[in-house]
Amino acid sequence: MHLTRRFISLFSATAMSIMVVPMALADENVTCKSHDYKYTHCSIQSAGYVTLREQLSKTHCVQGRNWDYDRRGIWVDDGCGAKFHVENNQHSDDHHSNSSNAAAAAGVVIGAAILGALISNSNHDDKYKYNDDNYQGSRHTSYVPGWMVGKFRGYNPDYGADVVMKISSDGRVKAHIDDQKITGWINDERLHVGNTVFDIDRTNHGFVTSQVGDRHNEVRYHRVN
Repeated sequence: MHLTRRFISLFSATAMSIMVVPMALADENVTCKSHDYKYTHCSIQSAGYVTLREQLSKTHCVQGRNWDYDRRGIWVDDGCGAKFHVENNQHSDDHHSNSSNAAAAAGVVIGAAILGALISNSNHDDKYKYNDDNYQGSRHTSYVPGWMVGKFRGYNPDYGADVVMKISSDGRVKAHIDDQKITGWINDERLHVGNTVFDIDRTNHGFVTSQVGDRHNEVRYHRVN
């Protein structure tokens, strides 16, 4: 009976989140050019995962070196000019826009984090965080440290539910919570799932995610491969 009530509460909270989520924006295409080799910032309509689709400049565009992105927009520098594609992350794996599904997935992530809260002493070792040739410098916010790349598992002891998360070196994130599938991305060492942002802190065998704005909302993950 106790578990049933908690499931109902979680479902109700998720349903409320669906009701207040606005219509999802379509994926966006943005052209951004560095004129006279100067820094240029181009705003985007909504935060999302950004890829370079077509280079327009003679200067070779290198992510992290003369272009990159964050939740606010895309920047270019040193003569880079290109067309970029912004995935707004408000869709399922089949790329059909569905704000309700996206809101429900975000609600499940948040609910699982609250129910699976575990206290961990993070093992910060920033000295080796950027110890590879792919890191382009401090402006390289899309860089994903090697310790974040791989498959990780979290466990919800109250419901006996596994949370499996896979992070790719390109920053894409896929997660399964029982029969729910969500997508997200890594940027500026944070996990982004729609409009929800989680800090990621390294531990001995994985990492801990904590929701920005709600530090009690934590989940501990351990590496499985």
